[in-house]
Amino acid sequence: MTPEKILNERDRKLVQWLSEAHAKEAELEADLTAHIALTDKQPYKKRLRQHLTETRDHKRRVAQRIKALGGSASAGPNIPGVPSALGGVAGKAVAAVKGQVGTARAMTTRQPDTHVRNAQEEFREEHVEIAIYNRIETLASEVGDRETERLARSIRRDEERMAKYLDAEIKRLVKDVVKAEIPRDQRGGGRSGARRTSRTRASAGSRQGSASRNGAPPGSSSADVSAGTGVSQASGITVGSQTSGS
Repeated sequence: MTPEKILNERDRKLVQWLSEAHAKEAELEADLTAHIALTDKQPYKKRLRQHLTETRDHKRRVAQRIKALGGSASAGPNIPGVPSALGGVAGKAVAAVKGQVGTARAMTTRQPDTHVRNAQEEFREEHVEIAIYNRIETLASEVGDRETERLARSIRRDEERMAKYLDAEIKRLVKDVVKAEIPRDQRGGGRSGARRTSRTRASAGSRQGSASRNGAPPGSSSADVSAGTGVSQASGITVGSQTSGS
């Protein structure tokens, strides 16, 4: 039996943080699997499947790096003082509970609302992963572990791309909720409403500008200006005739 490698301080810290990343990938693998099963919107579902494939690849690559450093990957968080086997059980338990919560939510809410809430959760978890890999990348750079640094940077970029997608997708999913749950006569906002308001203001501004060019006070219309001009002209003719007669 091969004796377990004794890690120095540097490698022990790298293995600890990589094990945390590995546990998070395992947790998100379970989350994504559950969310895919609850999703009907095909473009969104397709992107989740793509990221599930990425997540499994991330988990495999992180496990390989942990092994190369002399550690052993577990499916759970690397908690000081807690055996890795228990950490694995804890990680699986967290994923199982989250999956049950997601299923229960899907049974009590409409499909568009479920999509939004799942995407919100995925968006949050992507940023957790970005933070994890950012600190691993920085640690590896500081201690001269170029292999771990490259691995963390590569995975972080995948997570950033997924977070960017989810940021845009959440907006699209909210629009689906509005269409499904809000009556048309109660939808006054959004870009269409802004365009209508802009056109109304532009029309009012055009009328006021026309009145100002004709010497009318603010708020007067061009019709008011025309009427005023006619009265002035008529008054001038009358006065003129009286002067001539005198």
